Amino acid sequence: MPHARSVSVALFVGVGSRHEADGEAGLSHMVEHLAFKGTDRYPEPGTLSEAIEACGGTVNASTDRELTVYSARVPRTRADRAFEVVAELALHPLLRPADLVAEKPVVVDEIRAYVDSPSDHVFSLFDELLFGSHPLGREIAGTPRGVRRTSQASVERHWRRWYAAEHMVLAVAGAIDHAAVRRAAKAWFAPPGRPAGSRRTVRFSKPSAAAPGTVRVGYRRLTQGNLCLGMPGVSRTHPDRWALDLLTAVLGDGMSSRLFLELRERRSLAYDVGTFATSYADCGTVGIHAGFDPAQADAVIRAALEQLERVVQDPIPAAEVDRAKAYTRGRIELRLEESSAVAAWLGTGESLLPRIMTVDEVIEQFETVTADDMLRVARTYLRPNQARIALLGPFRGRRKVEALLAA
Repeated sequence: MPHARSVSVALFVGVGSRHEADGEAGLSHMVEHLAFKGTDRYPEPGTLSEAIEACGGTVNASTDRELTVYSARVPRTRADRAFEVVAELALHPLLRPADLVAEKPVVVDEIRAYVDSPSDHVFSLFDELLFGSHPLGREIAGTPRGVRRTSQASVERHWRRWYAAEHMVLAVAGAIDHAAVRRAAKAWFAPPGRPAGSRRTVRFSKPSAAAPGTVRVGYRRLTQGNLCLGMPGVSRTHPDRWALDLLTAVLGDGMSSRLFLELRERRSLAYDVGTFATSYADCGTVGIHAGFDPAQADAVIRAALEQLERVVQDPIPAAEVDRAKAYTRGRIELRLEESSAVAAWLGTGESLLPRIMTVDEVIEQFETVTADDMLRVARTYLRPNQARIALLGPFRGRRKVEALLAA
């Protein structure tokens, strides 16, 4: 990106909460946290952040189901600093026992903050409902009890197992060329004991989804109800993902989507309403989320099911298909103006897909989807009788909701 004024460096580590056994839940997230407590060159908390912010840059990290990512974005003249801090975080964390003791309450507070956000926590309830005791059904950060019981030995073992070259992808975008990237990273894996091996293929256990019609109600004394109405989706490499993505755009992505127009604009049933879709190596989820007045719960659920029934029964009109394609294409193109988004595109593609797809290739996949494809995919994945529901708010019992699904 020669005209960019920034360089974004991202190191993708092929480990996340899905790789953890029951007794290890939250380890990937804890290692990510501990990296910021001190590294070889920046042993004191805060000094690494100061180093990156001193040049106007930013540094961040995140843990997901199948990846942990360390990233930095800096002005184009300070690419060296971005490489340094990312390498320090992932390859040279101190992982000191005292830091683990200090960070445990911080992570517990983070888990509690997530639970205290109903619009976020309802998605956790849905994952637990759909995937049960499988790792995909757990909180990424683990549980407060599990965090408190995390041992120093388990942290060090987890880092040594996964933070090796064969599990890593370095993605860089911005005002920098490939040769400069290779020079910057050349010595990263030189230290004794950290040889670069061949890329490993990690096999996952595929989860079994809860039965259609299953309902979970989380009682909370809230002034708003929160809903996830969903079903199993597709893996990230499934050929139906393109049509399913367009269907979710038609249903609930944007202010001109069907759900927004019907539930918010016409019927005033919800302030926040839309669709969600996640894709993993071998499975996925898709569905509808909404926040609403608890007194309107029945009406919201019925309206959501009606919109699913519409896409299952009737082909999407050509004009609406074209609009969904243009909307999706535009969102991709606008997002990829930023170097950080381009680095994320490259790193995610190399880490999780058979190969990195170009933007034009992805757009072409969307363009080839027809109304018939969307109708077939809707009838395969979005049938109302396949729905499961997670409901969070001042609700008691699930029989009423189960009756709505069975109607």
